[in-house]
Amino acid sequence: MKVKVHPTFIILLILCILAGQVVRALLVFSLVIVHEACHILAARGYGIRCRSIELYPYGGTAVLDDSFEGKKKEETIIAFAGPAVNVVLFFFIQILRENGTLSGAWALEFAKTNFWLAAFNLLPVLPLDGGRIVRGLLAGSFGFVPTTRFLAAAGKCLGGAFVFAGFLMQGMGFYIYEPVLFIVLGIFFWIGSGKELDNARIVFLKQLCRKKERLLAQGLMPGRSLAVSRDTALKQIIDKFSADHFSLVSVMGKDDKIVRTLSETEVIQGMMDFGLNCMVGKLKE
Repeated sequence: MKVKVHPTFIILLILCILAGQVVRALLVFSLVIVHEACHILAARGYGIRCRSIELYPYGGTAVLDDSFEGKKKEETIIAFAGPAVNVVLFFFIQILRENGTLSGAWALEFAKTNFWLAAFNLLPVLPLDGGRIVRGLLAGSFGFVPTTRFLAAAGKCLGGAFVFAGFLMQGMGFYIYEPVLFIVLGIFFWIGSGKELDNARIVFLKQLCRKKERLLAQGLMPGRSLAVSRDTALKQIIDKFSADHFSLVSVMGKDDKIVRTLSETEVIQGMMDFGLNCMVGKLKE
């Protein structure tokens, strides 16, 4: 498994070192590794192998062999595993501090770092773990791509707010570590959210293709029905598909009568043949 370090993570460590916070830099690096290891362990629990991880200031991203995004149970649990270990470590160290077993500045720093890693990662925007948890819970109801689009847009807005706050703090004369950190995180949010949005449809189409394999292997899957008019674009229909259910699409004609029922496979094949903007009514029998 390859371990890649994102430039923003290196910048964060350099800022800590320049500010005389070498211990903090090592602590952040260690806790991010632990945070990411828990994501990997959760994925392995579902039989998903990890090819590589990339470390960011907020945690990391695991590149997995299987596409689990959009699957309600898998994505929610895998995404929550990282912040969960930070929450556990925070309460554990706080208990030891309160009963006098541990004391000193390093114990306080350990607790604070775990608290902020957990709180920051649970923000409900992409590409953070909180955004992935929300997507796992809502993608089945609102569609994977629309949910990703909304959460990625929220991530970009947050990134813009971080950059603005960083320059504002710099202009007001705050110590340079905080403003630069805000700007670095804001830029990361903007880039990371855009990447999530660009990959959303490709990732989801891969899921749909693998779903057919799962259906054939298992013999059955939970299903649901979608009713559409003949003038509905295939893009709108595919956005409503779920990674956890196999959908049957009923094309409605005049007098609300069903003209034809299409499987997901037929809709996807139509998209490949005629494009995302093709009307479902143009698909041949």
